[in-house]
Amino acid sequence: MEVLLNDRFVPYEQAVVPVDDRGYQFAESVYEVIRVYRGQPFEMERHMRRLRASLEAVGIDLGSRLEDLPSRCLELLSRSGLQEAAIYIQVSSGATARSHLLPPGLSPTVVAIVSPASPPPEKVRQEGIGVITVPDNRWALCYVKTTMLLPNTMAKRRAAEAGCQDALFIRDGFLMESTAGNAFAVLDGTLRTPPKSNYILHGITREILLELARKEQIPCFEDPIPLTKLYDADELFITGTVSELVPIARVDGKPIGAGQPGPMFRRLLGLYRRYALGE
Repeated sequence: MEVLLNDRFVPYEQAVVPVDDRGYQFAESVYEVIRVYRGQPFEMERHMRRLRASLEAVGIDLGSRLEDLPSRCLELLSRSGLQEAAIYIQVSSGATARSHLLPPGLSPTVVAIVSPASPPPEKVRQEGIGVITVPDNRWALCYVKTTMLLPNTMAKRRAAEAGCQDALFIRDGFLMESTAGNAFAVLDGTLRTPPKSNYILHGITREILLELARKEQIPCFEDPIPLTKLYDADELFITGTVSELVPIARVDGKPIGAGQPGPMFRRLLGLYRRYALGE
């Protein structure tokens, strides 16, 4: 297994970053994950566009290295020999003596790793998962894809302790998203998802799914979803680059709909998989 570390391909065991890297010290770093199907990166342009936006939001300037990054990642993918994979890219502002103020002229640290990836187990898609709801105590710029994910990992641990697989963030009584994906609900036969805002990640899978639904004339709306309506949803599911679509069968111990994946989930999953595989 090789890693792209700045401009070099190095063995995984030799890929090290200084302890005073600002990504480690301050979580001053952003990341992106690109799914690979049948050896081809899926929607790489959209992911690189989001990476650029994240870099600009936190003030990291990669210069011309950003333009070269896709081709370097493709080379890394080719060297891996993997056909079903995920490309993980992380960029920090670089390494320097610890100081809250970012010094000028610092060279950013770039890391990319290719690892095997596959859809969730079939049992998950047949039975769904259980989730809990938690207060959204994250910062207010959730649309920036940073590595500052401590609230997410803590929520995930709380879910595991409750015997569930994930958690849904609730802010001011409204659904935001899960710990690692966007959320969708089926209410009164219509597909709904929280609208884009600074409080949710602007997910690529979310964006594509809305495009596919509209193309198929499936009624869909980007509307706030109150917690009070969440429990009465016909269906719930979450979306993510690697996980694709994951159905939710229970929220806070209460069954959603029939307590198993519903027809809208199955239809959308089929549409998404065919699109992702180019079929």
